[in-house]
Amino acid sequence: MYKTIVVHLSGDSGMPATMRVAAGLAVQMGAHLIGTAASGVLELHALMAAGAPVAALAAEDIDTLRADAGQRLRHFEAQCREFGVPSCETRLTDSSAVDALVLQSRYCDLLVTGREDLLGYGALLPARLPGTLVTQAARPVLLVPPATPDDARFKHIMVAWNGSPAASRAIAFAMPLIARAAKVTVAVCNAAEERIDNGGDPGVDLAVYLSRLHRNVELLRRDSGEDPDQMLAGLAAEAGADLMVAGAFGHSRLHDWVLGSTTRGLIARTAIPLLMSH
Repeated sequence: MYKTIVVHLSGDSGMPATMRVAAGLAVQMGAHLIGTAASGVLELHALMAAGAPVAALAAEDIDTLRADAGQRLRHFEAQCREFGVPSCETRLTDSSAVDALVLQSRYCDLLVTGREDLLGYGALLPARLPGTLVTQAARPVLLVPPATPDDARFKHIMVAWNGSPAASRAIAFAMPLIARAAKVTVAVCNAAEERIDNGGDPGVDLAVYLSRLHRNVELLRRDSGEDPDQMLAGLAAEAGADLMVAGAFGHSRLHDWVLGSTTRGLIARTAIPLLMSH
C-alpha cells in the first residue's frame, strides 16, 4: 500500500488530471497526500550568481513567485476536501520543482506529477529535465498525461519488460497497484535484438512470477523494426491498458540525468499514465 503520496502542484493545464489521479489513489489507499509547490526563487538566484543573463529579481517579484505557489497550495487543499482525501498537507519550497521532489521522494511511497510538467517545467535548466526526477528519485514517479480520463483506476496494467534491474524495481514499486488491477499484461518487444532474458523464453519467467501474485496475467510479445518505445506505446493502446510500468535508465552511471532513448521516448509517446523508477 502507498501510505504517503507526494503530488507536484504546477500551473500547467494538465494539473487537473494529475490531481484527480493523486487524490484518487490517496482515497483508495487511505494515504496521506502531500501537495508540493515550488517558487523557483533559489534556482533563479543560483543562475544569477553563476553570471547567467537574468535580470535581478526585485523583492516584489519574489513575493509574486511565492504568492503564485501559495495559491496553488490553497487550491490543492480545496480539492482534497472536494475529493474526500483522508489526510493531506502542503509544502512550499523556493527550490526548483525537481530538486524539491527528489528530496521529498526519500520520505514517501510515490511521486505523482504531470507528464507535461516533466517535459516543460524549469526551462531555465532544460538539460536537467526530465532525467533528474525520473532517474534520481528514491521512489517511483507516476507521470500523468493531461488527457487521462477522470475515472482512471488502473484496472489493466501493462509491464514493459526488458529484463533490466530497473524494470524489476519498477514492478516491485508498482505492487500496490498490480494487486488491485483486474489484469496484468507483460509486454516484450524485440527480445532477441534487445537481448531480453538471454538463455530463456523472454517474459515467461516474469509472467509466471506475477501469476503467483495475480490471477490474470497475459504475456504479449512483438517483434518489428520499430523503436521499443514506439512499439510499447502502440501495444498499450492495442491492449487497452490504462497504466504502464517501466524502468528508467540513463546513458551512464556518471550521467544518469541524461535519459536513454527508450526511456525518453516512452515519456514522450505514452498516452496513458506511466509509472517509472530507476
